[in-house]
Amino acid sequence: MDGANPAATVSTDANGRFEFANLKAGTYNLTYTRPDLGTYRRVSVGHVGGDQPTFAFTSFLTQSSSTRILNPTVSSNSYSGTATLQFSLVNPVMPTGSLYRYQMYVGSMPNVTTETGTLYANTTYGTSSSYASQVLTRASLNAVGLASGRTAYVVVYGVPNTFSSYIDPATGRTVYMGLGVASNTVAFIVP
Repeated sequence: MDGANPAATVSTDANGRFEFANLKAGTYNLTYTRPDLGTYRRVSVGHVGGDQPTFAFTSFLTQSSSTRILNPTVSSNSYSGTATLQFSLVNPVMPTGSLYRYQMYVGSMPNVTTETGTLYANTTYGTSSSYASQVLTRASLNAVGLASGRTAYVVVYGVPNTFSSYIDPATGRTVYMGLGVASNTVAFIVP
């Protein structure tokens, strides 16, 4: 917990409950972490002070996605105003009949990531095939600041079936939890 002086740390009990004792009235930021599950932040939790308990809401951590994105390629068609991203999804631990999920980020720099790019798609994909394609339109790429005729970049992440997000107060960006390993970044010309 930051916002207290000094910052405080506690561990949850077997039921996931925790308590910070003797807190003054104020606003606090809570960071939940577990090495095998990642990190989650809850910001601006108000506390009235004294013996009055404050319920910090239910929060959960999720295991990172084991879905891998392989062989991404993009073909652009300036006549139709679209670019098509194609790739394979592989998940060795996913039960038969489960759905694949992925997120794609686009940007103008070769090092596009969740932090440097713009979320373009958050998609659930059917299980009939592990091969996916995503159409990127000129209008939607232009709307996120990627100009026609210029080089842009795309990266794809596997997403767990259950995941959460929070707004990073320092950057204002949404941070998604449990994303898998990033695909190779692919360059393409914005149609």
